[in-house]
Amino acid sequence: MSHGLVTDQPISREELMLLRDRPVHVIGAASAEGVAVMMLLQRLGWSLVIPHDMRDRSVLRKAFRTTHGAYDRREQDAIWEQIGPFIDQARCGDDYLTGIADTDTISLGQGWYLDAANRANVVAAAPAHGAVLSMSSLYMALIQGPIAGITGTNGKSTTTAFVEHCFATAGRAVSVAGNERSSRQFLPQVDEVPADQWSLLEISNRQLLQMSASPQVAAITALTPDHLEEHGGMDGYVAAKCRLFSWQQPQDIAIACADDPRALAAAQSGPSTRISRCGCDAHEGPGVRWVGSSLVAVSHPIHDAAGGGVYDGVVADRSDVRTRGEHNLRNLAVGAAVALSCGVPAAAVREAIRTFTGKSLRLEHLAQVDGMDVWSDIKSTTPEATIAALDAMFDPSSGAVPGRVMLILGGDDKGLEYAPLAQKVSRDDVTVFAVPGSATDALEAALGATSHPAVLHRVADLAAALDEAFSQGAAGDCVIVSPAAAGFWSTQLQGGSSLRALVRRRSAVNTSNMEASNR
Repeated sequence: MSHGLVTDQPISREELMLLRDRPVHVIGAASAEGVAVMMLLQRLGWSLVIPHDMRDRSVLRKAFRTTHGAYDRREQDAIWEQIGPFIDQARCGDDYLTGIADTDTISLGQGWYLDAANRANVVAAAPAHGAVLSMSSLYMALIQGPIAGITGTNGKSTTTAFVEHCFATAGRAVSVAGNERSSRQFLPQVDEVPADQWSLLEISNRQLLQMSASPQVAAITALTPDHLEEHGGMDGYVAAKCRLFSWQQPQDIAIACADDPRALAAAQSGPSTRISRCGCDAHEGPGVRWVGSSLVAVSHPIHDAAGGGVYDGVVADRSDVRTRGEHNLRNLAVGAAVALSCGVPAAAVREAIRTFTGKSLRLEHLAQVDGMDVWSDIKSTTPEATIAALDAMFDPSSGAVPGRVMLILGGDDKGLEYAPLAQKVSRDDVTVFAVPGSATDALEAALGATSHPAVLHRVADLAAALDEAFSQGAAGDCVIVSPAAAGFWSTQLQGGSSLRALVRRRSAVNTSNMEASNR
């Protein structure tokens, strides 16, 4: 039971096909998950697919473009045309949710319960004994080959991207699905994936609530407080993450960043007897770990028919790494473990480490403005993630240490602890610019409780924060945008702007001003 509905009942391909002649109501007509489910059902021969959306029908196409940013305009138009017959039947606005009580099957996106009013309405209208589908449950039911799944509070997207890069470096095919709007989904083409090919899924805590199956190779990168209000506290959040491992078989492989005790405990919570402990610290037992300057595999389990294969050997050297920060060393260790378990040769993993530059929006170097490096870390939505980014800035082994750090953050507080971040910015003399939000209030209060409080500069928005940072900074300093909170993207970057464009615009203005002063 999740938020009033049973959303994780298992369904097989055979059971799914028995529903083909019955109507399916898809909640979220323009969402990434809703569209993927509709396209799949269409391919499988469904004709009675009825999408629902709270928004007015007139804004659906614009909303669709927002949720499908991974596709270019031509691809978007083709998808929209393909699902057009279903969209024509969509029940929107005042008609939202009408008729779903009379159906056998509904499909829900992972965030269906986040809006309290919508949650109450869906629970009240849903059929009492109907099937509840989701994109995640359909992936697990329909993929014919082996699956690797990655979760974690932080690091799962970077680690998934790195594992995909390992497969590409080895020249091996892999089907990949992320859990973000910027991710492509292969669900509509799931039957085209060969039975001997790996599929790689990035899986969120919300998606885990919709699953009752586990991948053959399951990995967790970190388990720190986040989304606590959704799960009734930390215990509920931990329980959600543990679901990735709950249905594994003893011969399946469970991988964890063992530097995080909660993450290791999650991997150990399931039936798997093949646990791999990864990270930067010393750990006993099988795993892939940094030992001195080397990434070393110690009896690391490999997925094979016999269920007992292992790999031992040096995988890479610290000098091979191009990403910044100790947290990324941990991500690489977990990712290397996943790739090795899936049969990617160690030589290809090492080459992948040499050529992997990270993932967009996660400690991504954007530009240099007046001698100041600008970094985008806008996917960091917890204090722990922002602390990791600051640690990376001050880590001499990761690159040049800046003179001063200008940190831009703020947004919605998710009930998290801001004292450690306050201590970090105070101790390292970080200059903080904060956009409006409850997280800004929480951080300011936490800063006031430190022994040497740093000054938090409140600004109207991201554009004003950049102006202030560039004004106060000098050559050799750096500017990093790492929100440490939710809501930053939607409030600061949804107006058609992007951080890269804002930085580029200021760089052009500064260059123009400099040229004018030299005339």
